[in-house]
Amino acid sequence: MPRSASADRGNRQAITTVMDEYTTRVEEGVTLSPYTLEFTDWIQHCYELLDAGEEDRIFSDPFYERTDGRPPLTDEEIDAVINALDQEYAYELGTYPGYHRNRSGANALPEFNRMSPRARRAMVEGIDRIVSKYRVPAEQSVAA
Repeated sequence: MPRSASADRGNRQAITTVMDEYTTRVEEGVTLSPYTLEFTDWIQHCYELLDAGEEDRIFSDPFYERTDGRPPLTDEEIDAVINALDQEYAYELGTYPGYHRNRSGANALPEFNRMSPRARRAMVEGIDRIVSKYRVPAEQSVAA
């Protein structure tokens, strides 16, 4: 029986490697950071479930709390992130259609806005968890 996906990837069947796979690497002359790789992996996984009609397998952590005591994400913030992702994909595919068709076969927009509110929240909370994992503490960024 298929299992659900979560942003910590602890129970993702599709990925059999461990978290350590996120090490910096170079692809086609572009350096990809662990943050970029993990973020892209999560977004791609959510899209694959959406495209397969299995968005109900995108679960959020029921005990999810944002780092640094930040308040929970509002529905408006969730919508803003989803809309920003959809706009970014529209720009990329519209601006560089040949590259995306040749690189990944992409020829259609993911349209994350068609997900249920629950799946949208789960996806964005997963993004927030990934972003928080790689966020540099404020005192370190000021010192740099």
